[in-house]
Amino acid sequence: MIANHPRLRRAALAALLVVSALAALAPAPLRAQDATEPFSTKWALFRVGEAARSGPTPLVAVLWLTLEESFHAYANPPGATGMPTSLRLREGEAGPPLAVLYPPGTQEPDVFEPKLTVNTYHGTVPLFVPLELDPGERLDLRGTLALAACSDKNCWPLRAEVALTHDGPLAELPDAQFTFWFPLYSSLTAADQTLDPLAAAAPGLETRPGAAAVLARLEPRYLAPGLEVTGLGLALVLAFLAGLVLNFMPCVLPVVSLKLSGLLAGGAEADPDARIRAFREHNLYFSAGVLLYFLALGGALAALGLAWGQLFQSPAVVLGLTVAVFALALSLFGLYSLPVVDLKAGRSGSPRAQALFTGVLATLLATPCSGPFLGGVLGWVLLQRPEVVLAVFLSLGLGMASPFLLMAARPGLARLLPRPGAWMRHLERGVGFFLLGTCVYLLSILPGDTLVPALALLWAVGLAAWMWGGWTGLSDPPLRRALVRAAALAVVAAAWFLLLAPAGPRADWEPYDEAAFRAALGNEPVLLDFTADWCPNCKLLEHTALAPENLARWQRRWGLRLMQVDMTRETPGHLELLRALGSQSIPVVAVFPAGADSLRPLVLRDLFTSGQMDAALQEALAPGAGQP
Repeated sequence: MIANHPRLRRAALAALLVVSALAALAPAPLRAQDATEPFSTKWALFRVGEAARSGPTPLVAVLWLTLEESFHAYANPPGATGMPTSLRLREGEAGPPLAVLYPPGTQEPDVFEPKLTVNTYHGTVPLFVPLELDPGERLDLRGTLALAACSDKNCWPLRAEVALTHDGPLAELPDAQFTFWFPLYSSLTAADQTLDPLAAAAPGLETRPGAAAVLARLEPRYLAPGLEVTGLGLALVLAFLAGLVLNFMPCVLPVVSLKLSGLLAGGAEADPDARIRAFREHNLYFSAGVLLYFLALGGALAALGLAWGQLFQSPAVVLGLTVAVFALALSLFGLYSLPVVDLKAGRSGSPRAQALFTGVLATLLATPCSGPFLGGVLGWVLLQRPEVVLAVFLSLGLGMASPFLLMAARPGLARLLPRPGAWMRHLERGVGFFLLGTCVYLLSILPGDTLVPALALLWAVGLAAWMWGGWTGLSDPPLRRALVRAAALAVVAAAWFLLLAPAGPRADWEPYDEAAFRAALGNEPVLLDFTADWCPNCKLLEHTALAPENLARWQRRWGLRLMQVDMTRETPGHLELLRALGSQSIPVVAVFPAGADSLRPLVLRDLFTSGQMDAALQEALAPGAGQP
């Protein structure tokens, strides 16, 4: 079939070249530790107590992780953000996963998101692996170490093979109880309530099995054991079937609108032969986009040790997708035309590039879904080497793309499409409403505190789309078109950074409490701020005159106690306090001095500057202030 169609051969070759290029850029297979990387590892093996003459001897293997001086890694657990340092080990090639004990790390603000507190590793850090070994038994540990090596500017996710073997007498091993790090190891085993034999060898440790040990000893059973993957062949077959079924899962319905774009691609051509060509090319390049995404996803999961769908745990990823889908929806309502992904009939630009990127976007939106066969495949493949992961994900992509490849092989199906007409405009609008529904779904995934900024960002995207499509057109000079479109993109970029930039240091406000306020009144100076979420002037003051750096300066100079009265909702006593200060609206700030003048607060209403606040504090709190 392909041999008879030169255009089809060219399209298939282009798709093959794209997939081959991505495969060439995929992560290389795991390797031994590279001396040029910013960390190094070294194994040490110890017994815990005396070596048993018969029966197992408790051991502890220590992997010393040494980071270069200017680098740090995230601990396990990492805290509020970051890729945890992870050591995955098995005894031999087919043994069960081994428990690993991680030291807690140092708590500090994250370099890249200072408002978040993380746990970090610096210098040399021990990772502990509790073991048992019978006399004469050979120890053979194999696995991978994954971590993010971070400087003050960048982070690099790195992986390295690690291995430890031992077949000598256990009695010749050094005793861990006489090492400087054993108290740390004991505290970790006690906190996690790890292996029972260690408690017998080291008195005082908990003897109940803890979380790490229990997880390592789990032996799950499955309802359909025949579908559990044990080798590459079965994984490839089940991955193909999983990809095929993924097209029909209910959670994939939000991307149906993107798949309907194939109807627009074929239906826009009046000439039957042209419709067949457009239909074939769209499905081929749409399939190439599906394969491209699955290869990229497989490479990312293999390199970073992520789970399926874990990308959607990132609010930035979800919000970026929401913006892209919202922009697509606006284009379908005729507000403007996108330069790359245009789902309208009679689209301009390259139909092949549009089909390719539409396939990538549709598959990305389907990533949170899973279906029959997929769980068993992912449970096996994500523990394998990167090249195996890529092969299985390629099979998964082929399964999902197979309906579109079938339509490309049978382009005569395009004859079943209705002739061009008014129906295409109605279909475009219907697809647009489908995409707006997808935006609602994506917004529901976002954390609650990012919902309002996200809605404001979508408003900015709508404004930019109007500028792009309404302020200029093909009849305008190229320079005007370029300037208007650059301004539209700048609106979106500025909105993203202004609305979603990490918050700066927060002021040390304490919520207003009547008892605490009465106790402080007269004994210490108090700055009382009336604010509300619905008060824009209040929020403006919090970013200008009442910014954290100003408050910190005033606290150092005057010893202020900062109390904030939240008027967002009706709270007993708050309105009465506001009225007692002679006000019926906010913002209002009151300075209560210590001493005899504590009942004569100095009040500032509405908007004011930091200079005016300095003057008010000087007047209210300086020695002799308030004296006649």
